[in-house]
Amino acid sequence: MIRPLALALALVTLLGAGVCLAEEQEWHTVVSGPVTVKNRAIPGSPIKEVWAEGEVNAPLIDVQDALMNVQRLKSFMPYMQDARIIKEQPEDQSVFIYTLIDLPVVGKRDYVTQVWQPQAAKPDGTGTFEAKWVARPKHLPERSGVVRLQVNDGMWLATPREGGKTWLVHKFAVDPGGWIPAFAANMGNEKGVGDTYKNVEREAQKRMKERLAAEALARQQGTGVAAGGK
Repeated sequence: MIRPLALALALVTLLGAGVCLAEEQEWHTVVSGPVTVKNRAIPGSPIKEVWAEGEVNAPLIDVQDALMNVQRLKSFMPYMQDARIIKEQPEDQSVFIYTLIDLPVVGKRDYVTQVWQPQAAKPDGTGTFEAKWVARPKHLPERSGVVRLQVNDGMWLATPREGGKTWLVHKFAVDPGGWIPAFAANMGNEKGVGDTYKNVEREAQKRMKERLAAEALARQQGTGVAAGGK
């Protein structure tokens, strides 16, 4: 079963976004460093589309688990109050996710996203992880006192690197809605993406420790069973 995202990931730390994904505009680098952040204009909108890429010091399988386990997103994503699967759609192997966040000054925002996972990491940690999502704002009635995001589209793309690390690409377009001016939303891109990557890295490292401990316990139990059977 697909257990997505985050998406929610984008808006928790970022308010830079777009009304639609632009395909022909030129990308401009706005942050250089361990995580490179680029943005580009979206025709007809003052908001920017965002592209980020950088290395995460955790194995691919654990990065995938951190991003796709909806039930645990609240444990490491700041300001997130709710994140849950509200519908599974077997015909196209997608799921619908409801997310509620409460940002300082900005206030409460919620969104419904439909998420697909075209590619998944293999159990041995090889392969490619890919998740894509689009906003489905009409899927649930709006809540009083909460601004419903009308646009929240994006993707994660991750591949393994040597030394148990992962190269992670994040692309998204989000319109935060409400009274937030475009310049403030775009400024959020440049300062928030790095924090998102750090949060994902810490959680993936935590998942790795849990996974290794479980594997060690399974080996011990298997050895005990084998010894007892002699």
